[in-house]
Amino acid sequence: MKKKSIISLILGACVLLSLPSCFNLDEEVYGTIPADNFGKNEGEINAIIGPVYNTLKKYYNNFQYVSDLGGEMSIVPTRRGGDWWDGGRYREMHFQNWTNVTGVLVSGWNAATQSVSSCNLVYETINNSESLTPEAKASALAEIRGVRAFWIYALCEYWGNVPLVVDFKDTDLPTNKPRQEVYNWLVKELNEIKDLCRSDVSAASYGKFTKGAAYTLLAKIYLNAEAWGVDSGKWQQAADACDVVMGLDYVLEPNWKTNFQVHNESSKEAILAACYSAQDTQDRHQMHYRTLHYKDNIALGGTWSSWNGTCALPDYVKRFDTEDPRYHGSFLLGEMIDPATGQVLITAHDRPLIHTVDVTIIPGTERDGTVWGDVQQEDGGRCNKWDYDKATLNAMENDFHIFRLADVYLMKAEALVRMGKDLGEATRLVNAVRERGYGHSGKNYDSVDLEKIQLERKFEFAWECHAHQDDIRFGTFWDARWLKESTKGKDYLAIYPVPLAAWQTNQNLKQNPGYPSF
Repeated sequence: MKKKSIISLILGACVLLSLPSCFNLDEEVYGTIPADNFGKNEGEINAIIGPVYNTLKKYYNNFQYVSDLGGEMSIVPTRRGGDWWDGGRYREMHFQNWTNVTGVLVSGWNAATQSVSSCNLVYETINNSESLTPEAKASALAEIRGVRAFWIYALCEYWGNVPLVVDFKDTDLPTNKPRQEVYNWLVKELNEIKDLCRSDVSAASYGKFTKGAAYTLLAKIYLNAEAWGVDSGKWQQAADACDVVMGLDYVLEPNWKTNFQVHNESSKEAILAACYSAQDTQDRHQMHYRTLHYKDNIALGGTWSSWNGTCALPDYVKRFDTEDPRYHGSFLLGEMIDPATGQVLITAHDRPLIHTVDVTIIPGTERDGTVWGDVQQEDGGRCNKWDYDKATLNAMENDFHIFRLADVYLMKAEALVRMGKDLGEATRLVNAVRERGYGHSGKNYDSVDLEKIQLERKFEFAWECHAHQDDIRFGTFWDARWLKESTKGKDYLAIYPVPLAAWQTNQNLKQNPGYPSF
């Protein structure tokens, strides 16, 4: 049985299922986590903190769409017959003409705000506990603050100007704080806790918010400060934070796929992980459902029934060198063979099930006077990054590594290039990631620049929620791709609109610049 340090939600389950987000603070919470006489050992402390770590499972489930559909990584095309049209929400994401009711963004906002509220509740519970030793309490509170900071960072990244609520007892309906203020709070908060968190890289620390996670998050905030419009380039601070992480016991796994295997909790590259289980009944890892064709399970030896949804943006896939093992390690392409017959599987439309890089609109299916129309069931490269366990049913066992050491290598390399210093070290760091990906040094660079670093990030992090942030930082977020026309000149698109539903609950909220006011 898989052993992890994170204990699943075993206390206050009914509370957390009905928690209000921090933007509807006047709702009654029916129950509390009974910690007055609980938390006298590590197992009990983990049980109390468990709900905080369970929130991380919401990140991949929601933000793979929020990030990768808005940037250049993936699409959810409308399939022949109308599957995945869903009122045009995925077209809105690709065209970047999202609104305050776009479903993908509403779900992401709700996941993040509810998670902040969950962290606030558990923080309040532990902070008021008299059964914990001072050392245990300080460590537990630092972990909770770290996860909460991660969620506030996500809100700051995608929505910019957001409410900043960090006190569960504060029931006043908040207004938006300027992005600058949220950034300042994040930097201060992380600097306060970064050396309070445990620093070991072990089975016991896996899945927890550690010193490595704190410094990685701080590096990301510094690296994006200029793109966020809140500070000048904090490249040296980003590089310094990366150095701390690289000085810990993380390793770049020799085999890239170790990070994505079914039992990937063994990876020493993982810095912050969302821990999933095949037994999960909510907030499940279901990429096998989202991306695979209805009959792909036959070729892969599984018994699940998939939904035939998301696939890779053709422009993205075509950037890869097909000799790079990460090409087929990221995308499921080509003929899907029925092992019983040795023949290519046939779709419901009597077409061979061959996943192509290109995604082609069927003439005559265009919708609403746009170029968006239906595509064949089999079109598009599917996610092939996390190994598919043949025994999988409703939930995948593979964890999602929110932060990996490869990211830290490439962040430091980028910071060095942006400062114009130590390009040799920047090249060494990029080549370490690239050589691990290829399995040999034959494709190493003689030197690197920002374009090569951006490309290496694409090769390394397909499907991992990096597209939105990376594309904005490198200035390519607004470029034309697939069916999307250029949106250059519309800088406001870098942050999403506050959802209408959030404003209807809390009319102190203000809409972000560039979007129609409430």
